[in-house]
Amino acid sequence: MATAQEQDIICCHLCPKRVEHHCNLCHVDLCLTCVPNHMADTSRDHEIVGFTFSGKLKMMDDPVVLKTVQSPYGGNHWLWRIQCVGRDKILVCGSDSTIKEIDKDGSILNTIHTNGNVWALSINFLQEPVFFTVGIHKKDVCIYTKNEVKVLLSIHDWYCYGLNCTVNGDLLVSMRSTDCTQSRVVRYSGTTEILKIQYDSQGQPLFSSFEHVLLLTENGNGDICVADRAGHAVVVVDSTGGLRFKYKGNQSKHSMFAQFHPMNIATDVNTQILISEESQNIIHIIDCDGNFVRYIKHPCNGGLSVDADHNLVSGDIYTGEMKIIRYLE
Repeated sequence: MATAQEQDIICCHLCPKRVEHHCNLCHVDLCLTCVPNHMADTSRDHEIVGFTFSGKLKMMDDPVVLKTVQSPYGGNHWLWRIQCVGRDKILVCGSDSTIKEIDKDGSILNTIHTNGNVWALSINFLQEPVFFTVGIHKKDVCIYTKNEVKVLLSIHDWYCYGLNCTVNGDLLVSMRSTDCTQSRVVRYSGTTEILKIQYDSQGQPLFSSFEHVLLLTENGNGDICVADRAGHAVVVVDSTGGLRFKYKGNQSKHSMFAQFHPMNIATDVNTQILISEESQNIIHIIDCDGNFVRYIKHPCNGGLSVDADHNLVSGDIYTGEMKIIRYLE
């Protein structure tokens, strides 16, 4: 049964109406009107249940590694990104110009050949991979659909540095100018720019200007969360682009880790933000208001994602080993 943090109104992912149902297999919240439209997609299975307005899941005192999975990476090819697809499948990519779909035993189900190493990876509401590659193609956002890689969007005068598919079907792309003097996040509906996020209310840049990856994700409350590695901060803005906060690592005087180089980023059912910190290779968890919650001390420099069962999946860049970690109950 689906759960969520209590809010005055939780809306359907497909329209502004109040949510009444949830598809367990697609991880989508739906109103009664939109259930038939969702079920009409016969390319995948569906499991529609009632939506339960209950409290947060509890953070476990001691996270448990449920399983260790060897991805196809390791040795000569490094693991860079992980994207969970429902309960049973995971997309992985790294330094071999492919995206591989694997199961939770590590068996390869499909291999997608790309025109370069994939730097950022997401899935749309149809669970199709959306990505871009490094090099001369860094201006093209691509999609793998109907067994074919197609260009979804071409960026002019900027380079892509991160992307995320939102629950309502929009696309968020973080980008830097070709001379790396400016950085911004743009929201697209189809190929139309509908929002540019670049400056705070004082006219100051929100993001660093440096040639480093700028991965991002959308939180369940609508916030946009950007891991600005070069800026040593996670920058969180609301759905209109207004700055909510910047998290620069655990600032407690008792903190064990002074450096903060955020790389991969994800969110969970509690609208908490999970951040892989590159220099120490540990995971920071903060709440949706930027308050430090805890560390999870498992390798995460090879990517992280949260599956449909609310388990964390984190990877080691060098060995390609992934751990499925239960941290909520």
